[in-house]
Amino acid sequence: MTTVTASIISTGEADKLPACLASLARQEFEGTLRVVVIVNGVADGSADVASRAYPNVTIIERDRKYGFGENHNLALASAVSDFGLVLNPDVILHERCVAELTATMQRHPRAAVVGPLLRYPSGAAQPSARRFPRVAGTLVRRTPLRRLLGRRLFETPHYLPPPTHDRPVDWMLGACLMVRGSAWRTLGGFDPEFRPLYVEDVDLAWRAWEAGWEVWQTPNAVAIHEHQAATDKVFFDRRTLWHARGMLRFVRKHPAAIFGRDRYASRQVTGNTASMEAR
Repeated sequence: MTTVTASIISTGEADKLPACLASLARQEFEGTLRVVVIVNGVADGSADVASRAYPNVTIIERDRKYGFGENHNLALASAVSDFGLVLNPDVILHERCVAELTATMQRHPRAAVVGPLLRYPSGAAQPSARRFPRVAGTLVRRTPLRRLLGRRLFETPHYLPPPTHDRPVDWMLGACLMVRGSAWRTLGGFDPEFRPLYVEDVDLAWRAWEAGWEVWQTPNAVAIHEHQAATDKVFFDRRTLWHARGMLRFVRKHPAAIFGRDRYASRQVTGNTASMEAR
């Protein structure tokens, strides 16, 4: 029987947990679904809320705030499963989301990461699948230069359109990702040095492609993501600095990114000869 461990981090987000956990409880999934909630150093009642919303939940309470990657690594290490599900507390899964993600994993045996079609609460598709960033594009998107040069000039090539079929992609937002347990353990999970958050999802996908794994998105699995997009709303706040620090670490680890190396997902992949859409 297929086993999935879902990992959710609450850093003062007790109000988001009931809807997220209720969507996990409604999953039409013929396997074992374990749920781990990490209470990340904020005493807001998240543990009690999670226990009421999902009676079989495993709670891990941390004495202080830890980073996104380190927390998910801990949660997914707490139970060895066929697949892990990295999940933000502001995500609500459609009833067959977990089943469709696991089915996609089975269709693509080299997939280390599979993501769903994310939608905003309005129903509009969210651009969660993206090409690996180039330094120039990131500089424009994350600074006032985007107002001078225009967002569409640099965002359109970076964001992919909604999928119409299973497709390989460079990387996806870490709000909702299924990871193959064997690949996750081989890759060592997220790099915990991307702290407190940002860019660890890009780094994981880069390392997966480098190691001969693949990253896929399927439209058959759907989830609603509130997505605050905090770094897109203001310039030079602490989140912008976190993102900049993450990008600097990413470039140090993967200097080929500076030169805009060919995207991994544009190559042919196992059992599939199609390139990414809208290249």
